Amino acid sequence: MGTIQIIVIALCVSLLFFATHLTAGLLLQERKYPAKKTAMLWGSAGVFLFLSCCFGFFCLAKPWRLPIVLTLSYLYFWGVYNDVSADGFWKKCYLWITYGCVFCISLSVSFLGGYAFVAGRSETFVYFVRGVIYGVISFAILLAYNKFGRPAIREISGTRTKNWISLSVVSMIYFFAFVAVLSRISADNAINPNTLVLFSLLVCSFGMASILIVSNIYQMRREARDELVKQNVEYLTAYVENARKAEQENRRVRHDLRHHDEQIAAMAREGNTEGILAYLGQRQAATESFPAWCPNVTVNGILSSYAGKAKEAGVEYIAQADTPARSAVADVDFVAILANLLENALNACVARKSAGPIQAHIRNVGNKTVIAVSNPCGAWLELENGLPAARGVGIDSIVSSSGKYHGEINYTVQEGVCTACVILNP
Repeated sequence: MGTIQIIVIALCVSLLFFATHLTAGLLLQERKYPAKKTAMLWGSAGVFLFLSCCFGFFCLAKPWRLPIVLTLSYLYFWGVYNDVSADGFWKKCYLWITYGCVFCISLSVSFLGGYAFVAGRSETFVYFVRGVIYGVISFAILLAYNKFGRPAIREISGTRTKNWISLSVVSMIYFFAFVAVLSRISADNAINPNTLVLFSLLVCSFGMASILIVSNIYQMRREARDELVKQNVEYLTAYVENARKAEQENRRVRHDLRHHDEQIAAMAREGNTEGILAYLGQRQAATESFPAWCPNVTVNGILSSYAGKAKEAGVEYIAQADTPARSAVADVDFVAILANLLENALNACVARKSAGPIQAHIRNVGNKTVIAVSNPCGAWLELENGLPAARGVGIDSIVSSSGKYHGEINYTVQEGVCTACVILNP
């Protein structure tokens, strides 16, 4: 082949692989960086892929061309994906390795299709046919994942390390098996019945294993939802208990109303104006109802629960909210985001033996829901890409639930105060 033809083939192959790798990365990631930085990193992966394709086509012998180019591009894209995604490490491993299995299956089918339909044609035409087959299969699987798999995966925290490690090991075994079969198919340079049977059995086995893995994932999803429901019940129970106590107090005050009137009348006859004002102030405090920050029961329950916890810990607590009774943000997501923000803030105050204050503000701005929680923090708190460098289950839950609403999360530390701001776009 001539130089120009090689460049054209390298460009077409790199564009095809870039499109599938990029689509997979975007569907699998939980975006951690701003859109501009994320786009720049994925763009660098595309440049690297094109250069590696040119290197392979110009400098490597044909048997080594695709294996080396694919390995380099797959690893580089893994590095970018690992960097730009905010998920837990082992969850990212499982997702990317499983995508590697899909990648190998699509490429193997494209080789077999080329052997079956365009054997003996020009190398350029063979590459074209293989690319079409590979692209159709890969994008069909990725689109199916986007519709059926991604919503469930995003609900599961990346901190379930043991589960994700087990799934990653299973996917890794199949990945190496598919790489070996792909190498065999490529080396055969034709349809070998034995290799075809081996590939078919491996795909069937992978399909059955995937069914078991999917059931495991949905079990993890149910557990995650159950945990959030339990938290929600806890906060609502605290809210109802506060309401019950307030109602009992109001009944008592109403029952004693005659005595209060007589007391005020006696002080009025004596001309004791200051006494009347002081007495009315005490009465107002006694009849004050339980806090009701907004019409939304779930948000009230969470704010009320942490108001009680903060009071027990001796931490000042200030909250404001205007969330409507029917919010576009699901109750379980308010629990996952707002409750975890308040829990982290309270833990930080208790750890530092700080009296606060903890300040929580929930506002609806246009179609956005803005949640901001601030608390005193120590100099030891390190931030990385807008998130605490030391991340736990709570932060992962916030990231995962915010991702459902294309949320933006940003932590800042200024003058000893840490502020966590979450902007949701429901």
